[in-house]
Amino acid sequence: MRYFIFFFLFVFAVEADAQATQKQQAASLNNYVYFTNESVHGLLIVHRLLENFNQKINKYVDLESTQFNFYSNADLPRNIFLDEEKWFYDVSPYAWYDITLTESKHLPVDLATDLNKELEQLKSIITRVNAIRFELGHLTEGDDLKKRKNLDKIYAKLEECVVLYDNFNTVKEELHLKLKDGHKQLNITDDAGGVQVIGAIHENIKAILQSLRNDKEANLPNLAKHLESNLNLAKNTLNNTATAKQFFTKADAFLASTNKCATSGSFSEDYIQYGKTYYYYNVELVSKINRYGSGLVTDMNDYIKSANESAILQTEEPHFFKVIYPKKQVKVVTAETLPGGQLPSTVRGRQVVVRQAPMKLNEPTMLLEISDYQLSDGDKVSINFNEHWILNEYVLKRKPLKIQLRLRPNQVNYLLVHAENVGTNPPNTTKITYIYNGEKKVITLSSDTQESEMIEIKLDK
Repeated sequence: MRYFIFFFLFVFAVEADAQATQKQQAASLNNYVYFTNESVHGLLIVHRLLENFNQKINKYVDLESTQFNFYSNADLPRNIFLDEEKWFYDVSPYAWYDITLTESKHLPVDLATDLNKELEQLKSIITRVNAIRFELGHLTEGDDLKKRKNLDKIYAKLEECVVLYDNFNTVKEELHLKLKDGHKQLNITDDAGGVQVIGAIHENIKAILQSLRNDKEANLPNLAKHLESNLNLAKNTLNNTATAKQFFTKADAFLASTNKCATSGSFSEDYIQYGKTYYYYNVELVSKINRYGSGLVTDMNDYIKSANESAILQTEEPHFFKVIYPKKQVKVVTAETLPGGQLPSTVRGRQVVVRQAPMKLNEPTMLLEISDYQLSDGDKVSINFNEHWILNEYVLKRKPLKIQLRLRPNQVNYLLVHAENVGTNPPNTTKITYIYNGEKKVITLSSDTQESEMIEIKLDK
């Protein structure tokens, strides 16, 4: 009998220890979510500054502007994401970063290493964003804004922020996917109390926001129906607690604003220059889900924690930023008809490779949009069109560069990408968008320090 009691106590202790370990692991995973959500809050504060910097310099190039708020760098902490005086957070993003790194010791080494790479990327982004606000402050206060070179510097800084905000969103999504995968690998259950129903609603919300980021307003009616369907399911599934009621009220408000965007063309005149989708994303919808606004995601997470304290929490959604210019800026490069007619096999000492079928066009004149593929990582390229270098050492950005080209009649035409570096995520990959048969087509050309990819261009007669 004594041995049986000892064995029972031993088994109970092992199971209790395993449960404690799972709780620690789940808590460690959710630290990444807390860091992300507080960083989103800080990015909002800088976002408002960036819009004001943009509006300020546009006054100097005869574009009417509107100031959205009246605070400046001097009114804010030196580092918004450190916030030593606790103006904005109980625990700042930098503090969550330290906590997350320390507590990742409870995770398997491979998983922690993988997650911490994403964590480091996010921290580097918010650190750079905070630095740019001071660089812009110096340029807009200390330099003569009527000088073109100074305006160019400011617009370049603003465009860098466009990339940084896009990159934050991309890395944030990659991190959350890895958190969910790690959660499964650790066999931590997340199916209790409607947690998966909450997750489905959050995915609906992200799909709506992504459509607005991509300026695809036409997708909203169907996406709104999916959200409404999942909300009705949740109302019949979740426990009727005070938190659930708050969650439903805020989710219904988000749905109402989505339907308003889909059915009405009206929005604030202050945002005319930015456009309808920018306004609805950054003003109407994100403010309904993030903590600094209505706090829908906070209510989601409160319900998740009450239903299953070991489940993965939901992330808030960052603003996106775009730069408003006085004029639409399109770089036009027309390549002259050049002698020749053969596809090159080597260029600048590198092997030329052809991996794709020829690009087909309906007209001899084409407008290309050239940008970085997926995450902007500093890729620098030179581009050759029919023996003519139309771009030299150009740093690819998420915002497309528009280039107009004319094909050589009755000769071979080609486009070649020569990598000047391979960025932080090799190889160097260039996204090229063009129109064929009335539809937008996309190709990618990849190059490295050994090979340059080329594509032939043919006129569809």
